[in-house]
Amino acid sequence: MRPPISGRTTSRSTPTTSPNSSVPVRLIALYQAPADPEAFDRHYHEVHTPIVLRYPKLRQLIVGNVEPMGPRSVPYYLATQMIFDTREDLDAAMASEAGIESGRDLRNFADAGVTLYVADDASTSVVRPDQVGGG
Repeated sequence: MRPPISGRTTSRSTPTTSPNSSVPVRLIALYQAPADPEAFDRHYHEVHTPIVLRYPKLRQLIVGNVEPMGPRSVPYYLATQMIFDTREDLDAAMASEAGIESGRDLRNFADAGVTLYVADDASTSVVRPDQVGGG
């Protein structure tokens, strides 16, 4: 079992929306298990993360190890979330110099592959246990 990554949540400010914008949006990256985990970690944290932190209008970067909850293995090694105020901000970040550079940098360490998803808070539900079934 790998030790958890500590101190890997980076926040510029709390995600917010203004009356003239849409809802916060997340770019989720799921990195497959690399052939050389130590080299992956070194490159991700020393090279790739500083590039990502240059994305314009990035509100928060959340990085965490992925481990199975049961006996089955998981295909992923690392999960990240990049949070932006709007889809337009995300699109602008991807088209920026840092966005292009980070895309090119993937081939330098993500040899096993990475899967990207976009999720917006309008399509996300948050349910507290005390709100369900008399809890």
